[in-house]
Amino acid sequence: MMRWTFLLITCIQLTYCKVIVRPIGELDWWQNSIIYEIFPLSFKDSDGDGSGDFKGITQKLDYLVDLGVTAIWITPFFESPLESGGYDISNYLEVENVFGTVDDFKDLLNAAHSKNLKVIMDFVPNHTSDKHIWFKRSVNKDTRYADYYIWKDAKNQAEVIKNNTITPIVPNNWQMICDNASSWVWHNTRKQFYFTQFIKNLPDLNFRNEKVHEEMKNILNYWLELGIDGIRIDALKHVYESESLKDEPKLKNNNPEVDYINLDHIYTIDQDEVYDLIKEWHLLLDEFKQKDHRTRIIMTESYSNHSILYKYYTSGAEVPTNFNLMEDHNSTPEGFQRAIEEWITKMPFGSTFNSVFQNHDHPRFPTFYGTELIDGLNALSLFLPGVSIVLYGGEIGMENLPDRINYARGPMQWDDTKYAGFSDGTHEPWVAVHPDYVTRNVKSESSDPKSYLNFFKSVSKLRQTETFKRGGLATNIFNDTVFVLNRFLPGHENYTLLINMDTNYTQRVRLSDKISNLKDSLTVVVGSVNSNFDTGKSILTADFFDLSPGATIILTEETEAGSVQSSSSQLYITLNLLLLCLFFIKICNL
Repeated sequence: MMRWTFLLITCIQLTYCKVIVRPIGELDWWQNSIIYEIFPLSFKDSDGDGSGDFKGITQKLDYLVDLGVTAIWITPFFESPLESGGYDISNYLEVENVFGTVDDFKDLLNAAHSKNLKVIMDFVPNHTSDKHIWFKRSVNKDTRYADYYIWKDAKNQAEVIKNNTITPIVPNNWQMICDNASSWVWHNTRKQFYFTQFIKNLPDLNFRNEKVHEEMKNILNYWLELGIDGIRIDALKHVYESESLKDEPKLKNNNPEVDYINLDHIYTIDQDEVYDLIKEWHLLLDEFKQKDHRTRIIMTESYSNHSILYKYYTSGAEVPTNFNLMEDHNSTPEGFQRAIEEWITKMPFGSTFNSVFQNHDHPRFPTFYGTELIDGLNALSLFLPGVSIVLYGGEIGMENLPDRINYARGPMQWDDTKYAGFSDGTHEPWVAVHPDYVTRNVKSESSDPKSYLNFFKSVSKLRQTETFKRGGLATNIFNDTVFVLNRFLPGHENYTLLINMDTNYTQRVRLSDKISNLKDSLTVVVGSVNSNFDTGKSILTADFFDLSPGATIILTEETEAGSVQSSSSQLYITLNLLLLCLFFIKICNL
């Protein structure tokens, strides 16, 4: 029996390995969503103080609806000294006044929901600001808060207490991610080290303390009661650390330096307890769903290996964010194909794929890939099945700022007026506007049919078709440089995306060379700014055509009742037949 099963699976893999995902059934709201990341400081300033705010976001909701967005993810807006982009929270139950008031946030929620937009809140459980009242009380060993954070004695604690001039010795070799220094920071008031994974002003909370769990559940309950539709859990892999306090092993023993990149982080990240934490919070979200039958989702941020993120799925996270497509080694057609196929074919059965190509912590498209591929990568993000997570301004091709920390967080470029229409006040924006705003902005691109913005809108509209909602995915590569994706659903239109990822040379392509049983003629749905292909143009599949450097086009093959199905549909049917054979073999063996 096992021999026959192996042979059938092998046949599927060898013959139809490029059909990565089959069509699916009905979807919940989030499973085909475009989630638009908003860094609120930089989106829209409504009161002229130089910082974006809730009212500014509310003013632009119609723009987001027109863009095809179905949900917004807002990075942290809680009370904060804003020393770390809002990820340094000093009160989880209040909003930072630079963004407005809680009532302003309620207005934003109500306005978004009236337009059928969901709102996802960034949730930061790993650490707080050192300005948080919990930390201040913990420093003073207040009975309730003494163990809210991770405190440890120095190795030479007795000597330090006796003599203040003696340097305290850290408990182990654990290192901060950002500061290239020990994760242990001596606090002279408490006479102990506190632990931090990122920088000194972000002490880690102690999740082995049940009171911390209670606090976090109360916080989540408060915001869920207000009406949020989900949470994006920041830095989830860092929430737990091993209690053993053992030194982390070096990756290169011949390197005498102790730094973060030279340690194998087996004690400070990806501890098993994190799966129970996801389950715990998902139970809370489910309690709300039982009341009103509306799904709230969990997104996660963890730059962890796939095997761990797959366990996030089975623990209850709907969207364990897939950062694999942002990796340098995956930035070729072969790399993208491998990364997409690996995730989809190995994720737990019934899970939903998700993709992200840029966020507030990574370089924007034009800076990383070049302007030639702005349309291509936006198209790829929207063309893939499941959840597409996009960064504000990506739709107009915004570029990195020359700022070491806030390079991807520049003010949104709305028009060509002073401060790019982000702010009309007398105060300069909190960070400089990119100088290309004069030509690269929403207003100018809205009136240009061949702009990045209108290309994005054309592709996002396709996600409302049944093919994009429930269809399968097949991939191919031409000339080692042209990445081809096909979305198919029997009885519906099929769509083919071609991206010339060679930004230096034109590529000649003939579709019939690798894709059989296509119709003789396909129609251009939309072409990128640099493609020279206009909507409605016909392309003969048996003829060669040229794709200029970085060019992208989307083609459609309309199917009619009784017509010959495309190759992708035939692959889907054949694949299902083989899977059905496996099913019957399994039954017969019982």
